[in-house]
Amino acid sequence: MKNAIDRFIGDSISDKSTVGASCLVFKDGQEVYSGVFGKADRENDIPMRRDSICRLFSLSKPVTAAAAMILFDRGLLSPETPVSDIFPEYGSLTYLDSSGNILPCGKTMTVFHLLTMTSGVPYPNNYNASVKAAGALFDRIFDGNDGLAPKVSTEEFARCAAQIPLLFPCGQHWDYGLSADILGAVIERVSGMRYGEFLRKNIFAPLGMDDTGFFVPKEKQDRFTALYKWEAGKLVRDSQNYLALSDYLSQPSFESGGAGLVSTIDDYSKFARMLTGGGQLDGVRIISPESFAYMTSPLLGKTQQADLWDRLVGYNYGCLVRVKTDESIAQVKTAEGEFGWDGWTGTYFNSNKNTGITVLYFTQIAGAGTTWQAEAISKLAYEQLS
Repeated sequence: MKNAIDRFIGDSISDKSTVGASCLVFKDGQEVYSGVFGKADRENDIPMRRDSICRLFSLSKPVTAAAAMILFDRGLLSPETPVSDIFPEYGSLTYLDSSGNILPCGKTMTVFHLLTMTSGVPYPNNYNASVKAAGALFDRIFDGNDGLAPKVSTEEFARCAAQIPLLFPCGQHWDYGLSADILGAVIERVSGMRYGEFLRKNIFAPLGMDDTGFFVPKEKQDRFTALYKWEAGKLVRDSQNYLALSDYLSQPSFESGGAGLVSTIDDYSKFARMLTGGGQLDGVRIISPESFAYMTSPLLGKTQQADLWDRLVGYNYGCLVRVKTDESIAQVKTAEGEFGWDGWTGTYFNSNKNTGITVLYFTQIAGAGTTWQAEAISKLAYEQLS
């Protein structure tokens, strides 16, 4: 397995389709493969390492789901909790109908809708009034801040997001959007703790995830990876900020539960292995078996499942994670029961409690998502370890 994975990743470094990457594979909690390749910062000749700090983007979302499960276990939150119980602004939602009219939603948004991306709150784009309103919110956050250190807080972001017309009445469809960011604010309000502090106290510190958070402290910035993007057929350094995220070099006001975390592959492997272990790692339990089962269950109905992206054929959706339900048609060749997610910058993990297999692949390329390397490594791991 080592030679094949080394070849998969090494070739992509050699042909310059990847700048730097790292990979870990575990079986029943034991590391069976590790590898680091290329540069964390090509321009400054800094090599990629296991402790290189990467932007997680949407790999933040499963962490937010686990945080919600902790509050479920404590009886402080449930799937049925109306978001308007936490933020009254969500008591008068609107949605955009097929004719472009903005109408009263008529549905109560719940925590379930946030966990399953069925809330109807979109990411910003430019094709209708709903996604344009989301874009306007992000523009307001950056206004006057030169794109750095947004001054809008996590909770203020959630309150402002209530003004966005939904893409559909809550629960009607699945659409990938700002649900996890709103959920982070809900967790902050219910717990009475700043969202990042709640994560540190209840997930990161117990698991020993010392390099994970919403910014990179000064003493660790020499380990912070550069971000790259495709331009004119080659990878060039990308200095742009996305989704109201700061430059990650100082504590942000807005702690994005959907995209804001940074971590190392070693740190994130502890979180992923905790999930492979059904909510615990090395005797440290983070979420109960019942909440773990709920988080990783297929929760979408047939209509909602039909809304999933084509690359997720064979999967349903749980709590901010994909959940494999039909291995015969899935693009990633793992096994039924596999769950996980990817990040926009090419951070990826999958876990499977049934097989005990955990796979992680990290790179830092804007728009990468689930890379062919992550797919090939996952296929190989399941062929050799199942």
